[in-house]
Amino acid sequence: MTPPLTHIPFISMDTIPPGADLVAEVRALNEAGVEIPWAWGLTRTPMSPLVEQGMLTFGVHNEVGILVWEWGMSAAVPSTGTNTEWLSYSLAGLDESGVPPHAEVPVETVYSAVAEFLTTGERPTCVQWKEAASLLSQYE
Repeated sequence: MTPPLTHIPFISMDTIPPGADLVAEVRALNEAGVEIPWAWGLTRTPMSPLVEQGMLTFGVHNEVGILVWEWGMSAAVPSTGTNTEWLSYSLAGLDESGVPPHAEVPVETVYSAVAEFLTTGERPTCVQWKEAASLLSQYE
């Protein structure tokens, strides 16, 4: 039996079973009322050091969520992101992961960005992006 997509921290588009609706699964989880912020990494193909590709990190926490676009060593966050400090979201509800400032947006924006990425496999254009703070800056 295949686990729900929401139980997989890193999801590649080519491993989503036919007929599965990632956005609907995430929406259902969130609407049930999550107590901790949940996040996932979404790529076109499985992550590999041999294949350079973008990854959309997204998450939900009731009315808000997060978006981070990563490509190689670069990361971008929405230009309208509201958090001013680093946040902690848990990958598939389990492992805490740092989220840079300005990644938090309304949850409906998250659903739209994920749906667009699943259609195009490219960085979502429904969001305006800006460079994210460096991972090292969270320790300063």
